[in-house]
Amino acid sequence: MEIKRQQEVVEAFHYDMRTEDMGEVETDLRVGFSPIESTDENYPKENSIIAARLEFRLIFEEYILSGSVSQINHVINHKIENQEDISQEEVDELVSPLFSIVQRMAYEITEIALDKPGIQLNFQSAAE
Repeated sequence: MEIKRQQEVVEAFHYDMRTEDMGEVETDLRVGFSPIESTDENYPKENSIIAARLEFRLIFEEYILSGSVSQINHVINHKIENQEDISQEEVDELVSPLFSIVQRMAYEITEIALDKPGIQLNFQSAAE
């Protein structure tokens, strides 16, 4: 699958120290996709524009990392209109940059905040 990607957008990123009053919170990852219709009449009909978004809440003993990142993708010569038009492998390929940027930010922020080597996140799909 050929993808032309726009720049990732960090919509929100939070580093919060855990406190006693937070109660029970759980790690949560949500990936979403939205097809976007092109307003350009010359945009190739066989291509697709897909907005990918990752919302995350990562719970650790001392802190919580949360936020959302997104990216617009142009999928060349592959029309995607609904979930059946895309395989799990293609989904993984579309969202890979979003997980990478969260990994990078998590490492950098925890390294600065804790004054020690940052956290190394390892996101793996269930198929791996």
